[in-house]
Amino acid sequence: DELLGLDANDDGKLTWGELKDRENNLIRYVESRLVITDDGRPASLRYNALSVNRHQDEGYAVLGFELPNHVNSGTLTLEYRVLMDHDPLHRCLTSSPSDGITAVMSRDRPQIRLNGPVSFSTHAMSLVAEGAHHIWTGYDHLLFLLALLLPAVLRRTDHGWAPVVKSSDSMREIFKVVTAFTAAHSLTLSAAALGLVQLPSQLVESSIAASIIIAALANLRSGNGGSTTTHRRPVPQLLAATMKPWTIAFVFGLIHGFGFAGALNDLGLSHHHSALPLVAFNTGVELGQLACVAAFLPLAILLRNTSFYRRTALPLGSIAIILLAGGWMTERLFEVSFMPF
Repeated sequence: DELLGLDANDDGKLTWGELKDRENNLIRYVESRLVITDDGRPASLRYNALSVNRHQDEGYAVLGFELPNHVNSGTLTLEYRVLMDHDPLHRCLTSSPSDGITAVMSRDRPQIRLNGPVSFSTHAMSLVAEGAHHIWTGYDHLLFLLALLLPAVLRRTDHGWAPVVKSSDSMREIFKVVTAFTAAHSLTLSAAALGLVQLPSQLVESSIAASIIIAALANLRSGNGGSTTTHRRPVPQLLAATMKPWTIAFVFGLIHGFGFAGALNDLGLSHHHSALPLVAFNTGVELGQLACVAAFLPLAILLRNTSFYRRTALPLGSIAIILLAGGWMTERLFEVSFMPF
């Protein structure tokens, strides 16, 4: 709509009539950015009538096309730049009925050869890369982890936060948090990707935002407190008092797994060919997650003895996380858009 002005009356809603009125504009746009060459010569594609289908609770425009009969299927090259100049995160998927996804194309890799299925290793590595890319651009997942990792180098005392004496204790706590999060989201990612459990995407995405808020709010309670006042504490502080960080990571990690499953389904996962995409994508998620932890851990250990970390970085960082997650939850609950990312 932003590129082609599909919403004729500018009411924020696209109708079939508005889409159909701009069908020629849409085809011309795609033609200029989707090119299949046969032995170096552009093939003349025959486009079918526009249609719409539902995927992940959203409506999508579908534009089918056919290749001329005379092309040599062994020398075809696909160059795809649709939407990529407008959205750097956009992806193009190529697949075949026999082996599922065969390639994932991006702005950095807009061209591939279409000379049959890619190798097992190439297929797997492209999905590993997509898993890592998803966690690095999945700011909600990263902020949830950050909310749990920020206090991992500290301990609660009756007088407030104090640094953990041994670095090994911090590393052990972080290991438990990351392991619990990994185990939890791997369970629900597998169940959802295999079609065993399905939840509405709006519920999943809103719950992910809520989990970030709860995890960050728990960081704002600095003291141990007494057990006699437990029943008077707000829910987030009660969670902090009764649940370990790794427990919170596991409980809410189950919800995050459904979010990862949505991303995997967007990559065209077929239930008949799910083992490789599931394992490869989840491996990429874990590697991307470990890279982020590896970048965070040395700095947190270095700063844990400073009052800046305990009195500024932890509380202000947690407040910033709460504000961001609150914005996301508002967007997802009420289906509005105002956040910059």
